[in-house]
Amino acid sequence: RLEGAPSSSPSPSTSADRTGRAMGESAALNVHLHPLVLINISDHVVRFRSAGRTQRVLGALLGAQEGRRIDMHNSFELIVEEGPGTSMDLEFFQQRLSQYLEVFPKYEFVGWYSSGACPQESDKALHKKIQEVSGNENPFVLLIDVERMNRERANQSEELPVKVYDSTTHLEGGSVKVEWNEIPYAIDTLEAERIAVNHVAKTATATSSGHNSDFTQHTTGLANSVVMLNNRVKELLEYMKEVKAQRVPKNHEVLRQMLAICQALQATHQDSLQDEFCGEFNDAVLVVMLASLTKACANTSDLLDKFQLAHDKKHRQRHHYPFG
Repeated sequence: RLEGAPSSSPSPSTSADRTGRAMGESAALNVHLHPLVLINISDHVVRFRSAGRTQRVLGALLGAQEGRRIDMHNSFELIVEEGPGTSMDLEFFQQRLSQYLEVFPKYEFVGWYSSGACPQESDKALHKKIQEVSGNENPFVLLIDVERMNRERANQSEELPVKVYDSTTHLEGGSVKVEWNEIPYAIDTLEAERIAVNHVAKTATATSSGHNSDFTQHTTGLANSVVMLNNRVKELLEYMKEVKAQRVPKNHEVLRQMLAICQALQATHQDSLQDEFCGEFNDAVLVVMLASLTKACANTSDLLDKFQLAHDKKHRQRHHYPFG
């Protein structure tokens, strides 16, 4: 967007008017972010951080624009070239963009995303290069504040560390100036997107907790309890060895508690425990065998019914009964 006219000394009122028009134009835009964009960007940031890479992430935004409404539906990563500033592989960008637009003909290139709290001075050159390559005269810029995301993780803040900017180009003092204007946005989801996000959330919860079912949760809890009991028993044994070697003074209260535990264990005789376990095991096996026998009887009954039906049909075909 080109605003203003070249002038050697712009008056304060002219600058104020230009700023007011820019704010009014940005406020009139209706930007809608869809969940797939946020998921792709967060995944991109996490993979960079896990790989130990400190450079900024960079990607392209795809969506649809209808009047003043802009929907950002999808995104893809861009290859960042090593150097002092943020630069990208233009050939890869054009190839990937053409592939996406071939699969999604209703989409168009609407902007680019990166990481940072606010636009940097080097982003202006990158923004201009993207304008020339993509053919979009005024692409949007989406920034995700990674440092703020790390700070607010412990607080579990519901506010997204994401900002959307629109650029305004104007002439001032015979030179082109680029200003960034933050614009509000809204999270929008379609029916299919809600189902997909719900599935991803459930899968992530199950993966992080390690529980895929009630049975797995129950057995995991039992296993953790046994491991904890084993560790505490080892600590008690180490304490007894230290006391026996006279390297640790005796604590009669602890010794009395350990004696009470040992006496409680002796109350459960091993022979009776083994007999009870064998009885429960035999009962369980008997139930399984009875269920298998019942199923076998049902299958045999079905086979006899089918055989009887086939035999009756064959018998009727051999005998022809005259009528009249």
